[in-house]
Amino acid sequence: MHTPAPWKLADGHSTRVLLINGAGGQAVGEYVDTRNPADAHLIAAAPDLLAALIGAEHCLTRALPHLPPDTLAVYCGEWLADIREAIAKAEA
Repeated sequence: MHTPAPWKLADGHSTRVLLINGAGGQAVGEYVDTRNPADAHLIAAAPDLLAALIGAEHCLTRALPHLPPDTLAVYCGEWLADIREAIAKAEA
């Protein structure tokens, strides 16, 4: 299981991510240093992105059987497979 959110960029650093453990705000583990600020932002957003994917997976799983096959169901099925793959990768 990953360190709980929130994760944030360390003050004054656009390439360093500080892992924060919930309400107490204490740092957990070491900083994650990247060379690219965009990578740091993506890493900091990871817990929120995973939670959003889990919610989307749940929603699509429930909705897909009720969609007519000639509508967005085709795309939703493909998205659902991609979402499940990404969740599995994150939780490995």
